[in-house]
Amino acid sequence: LIGTIQKVNTNNHIGGEMEATLAKSFVKSANLRRWLNRKDCPELVRALKDLFNKSFKSAQQQLSGQEEPQAHSSFSSSDCAHYTYKGVNYSRAQTHLGNSLVRYYPSPSSNQAAVGSIQQINIQQGHPIFYVQRQESLPSHKYDPFRRYPWFFAKMYSSRMSSGPLDIIPASSVFSHVARYNCSGDRAVILTLSRA
Repeated sequence: LIGTIQKVNTNNHIGGEMEATLAKSFVKSANLRRWLNRKDCPELVRALKDLFNKSFKSAQQQLSGQEEPQAHSSFSSSDCAHYTYKGVNYSRAQTHLGNSLVRYYPSPSSNQAAVGSIQQINIQQGHPIFYVQRQESLPSHKYDPFRRYPWFFAKMYSSRMSSGPLDIIPASSVFSHVARYNCSGDRAVILTLSRA
């Protein structure tokens, strides 16, 4: 922090807005960190710290590629904002819409993949479970220009999401992420972003 402040061109004017903002942020975060590490920190604040850590990964966890912390042994399941499974980050739609869009198999016996958006992520007994809202198929009377090109991994869908029940799937049922572009006329182009 000191090095960053020293590099700022101040034109011999000391104490600008940016320097004050950086210093205040540093002091507030240091005070909060010190207070959380004290033995007399209230249990409620510690619980909020745990929730915050589940919602946002630390830089160290992101660099090392570690998965989300598992649920405490006293709980059988826990809800989280995002989860890294086999090096791929999945998020619920409320947290990050792009990371919530997936192509998946709705059941272990199905051979037809569906497209949807993850609405909720639960960790049950150490295993991630996704609650996925399906993308509605394109009505039969509407034209899909990508149907002529089966080697191109794009397909036209309805821009609406299904109002039916959510699909409950394990993370292993997800095939890949998808990209969605909403077009005119209640249509959306879905492009599979498979790494395979």
